[in-house]
Amino acid sequence: MLSAFPQSAKVLKNSEQVKITERIPLLDKNGKLTKAGYCFTNMFDYDRKAIKANSLRIKEWDFYQITDGRYVMQITAADISMGGMANAILFDTKTGKKFFSNSDFKLLSLGKMGLSNDAMTPNVYERHKKNFDLKIENTETKRTIHFSGKCKKEPFTVDISMDLFPNHESLIMAVPFERGDDRQFYLNQKVNCMPVTGTAKVGDLTVEFRPETSFAILDWGRGVWPFHCVWYWGNGSTRLPNGDIFGFEIGWGFGDMSAASENTLFYNGKAHKIGDLYCENDENDWMKEWKITSSDGRFEMTMKPVFDNITKARFLCVGNVCHQVFGLWSGKAILDDGTVVEIKDVFAFCEKSDNMW
Repeated sequence: MLSAFPQSAKVLKNSEQVKITERIPLLDKNGKLTKAGYCFTNMFDYDRKAIKANSLRIKEWDFYQITDGRYVMQITAADISMGGMANAILFDTKTGKKFFSNSDFKLLSLGKMGLSNDAMTPNVYERHKKNFDLKIENTETKRTIHFSGKCKKEPFTVDISMDLFPNHESLIMAVPFERGDDRQFYLNQKVNCMPVTGTAKVGDLTVEFRPETSFAILDWGRGVWPFHCVWYWGNGSTRLPNGDIFGFEIGWGFGDMSAASENTLFYNGKAHKIGDLYCENDENDWMKEWKITSSDGRFEMTMKPVFDNITKARFLCVGNVCHQVFGLWSGKAILDDGTVVEIKDVFAFCEKSDNMW
């Protein structure tokens, strides 16, 4: 099966994307997106109170994923209005054995999970419940996560820190949705290439994350979504043989992306925008090799899958079905100045997520 990023017959070139260069309110007085586009330092002022759409359609989340080439640690704090959740998950992509997890839920959260209005502004997020204690602290140079709880009656703890480059650039995108309520929108920030130091412990297992080989991605999302949506999302970070840090962010399905795509390269804390990508994969066999190519020749990669992190969580037609496929990526990417970055067997992922929420 051939899938295209984005879903459009028109090829979205890098030069056609709209870059936001001045600070603006995300929404106008009618709750509609002020201007669709992207930036590398956040120029959108998000205010949940400015949303005019049905409050049950508001979705907010902070999702951290830490990988070291084998183990994957995920920390989530999410408020999808119908319910809220905070969780910690650790799994092993080599053995395929999951799954250490601990979660805390809240029905009809409706903005009561206390999530921030800005991904990069220093802040502290805390959630303290029985057998679930989470603290996420953000500064201008570092992010830390401390978690303690239990999994199957075993102690489950996480203590990690993530480093930022000075003036760390990320991909910020604000787009509307193609159909439905014109007050629907998606504001998303992907913070790549954060080296990680620390440990995750469950029972007698200790996973040590080292900054030479371990990296974090923050997926920070705020928006008003339609009930049914399907997306592809891929992301990875690595340290090159010369010590430089390279990463990529790719995706399709997050609304009307005619003004801005997700597709971005990162190099030593600086972002480089690229155009459309095309993904060739077999949805009948997720473990077959994937091929991802760009319309402008700036991203040419193959992924050899090693683990499919499958989620099937639906109840009465509400929930998520996702194939998050981790694999070894090889190929090349071209930065804005023409520098060619070649990678070989870099551990990263691409997923297809089908959401009814």
